[in-house]
Amino acid sequence: MKYGNTKEGISDRKKVGRRKSAWIWIAMALMVVVVAGCVSKPSDMTKNETVTTPTVPAYKETKIAIPEPTTEQILPTYNETKPLKINDTFETWSRGYFANYYEEHPLFKIINNYSDWIAFLNEQRKEESERLEGTLFPGPTVIPRTMGPVDFNNYFIISAMMGYKTKLKPEIEIKNINRLNNVVNVTIWLYNPSFGEASMSSPYHIVIVKREVLPIGNSTFVFIDTESKELGKVEVNE
Repeated sequence: MKYGNTKEGISDRKKVGRRKSAWIWIAMALMVVVVAGCVSKPSDMTKNETVTTPTVPAYKETKIAIPEPTTEQILPTYNETKPLKINDTFETWSRGYFANYYEEHPLFKIINNYSDWIAFLNEQRKEESERLEGTLFPGPTVIPRTMGPVDFNNYFIISAMMGYKTKLKPEIEIKNINRLNNVVNVTIWLYNPSFGEASMSSPYHIVIVKREVLPIGNSTFVFIDTESKELGKVEVNE
């Protein structure tokens, strides 16, 4: 639309200019409102937003399956289930060179009552005039402990005799005792010189053992040397 330079034309152009300015201000105001709305929207969202904390899965223990023992692996519950070392539960009753036993092979005995003990000691007497213990004394100044009937409620006896030897100072010693169920292993140390001065002897070692290590019922005492060679067995019924 064209306007002239008349008063009316000039007046019309001013009116149109004012209307354009008004629209420009209205548009700018709307833009300000829109921008303000965009800026404030995140804060509004944070007010209404529900924050959830991530959940960490609970630790679940995985148990290791242990197979049940086979019948061959199960030991009787009424006896020991592992070797019982009893080194600290026996003491020497007597040890020397002149037992009244003159066979060439070793002899082992288990004595678990007083009457058998007296019979054993009587076997060791060479002459009627000798004391009850007889030749079991290793020397005149060493007197073995007296074992009475009551002592066999708490102890029993193991005797190891080497047999007749013709060289000087052979040795026999009970070194170790251990038990597994109804089997008791007794380790014997032997020293038998093959040369040297001639001398007749019959070495022996007799020990007192606590009764608690004697298996209940039938048991087997296995005597072995220090190289695990079997020397003999004795069956015992408690």
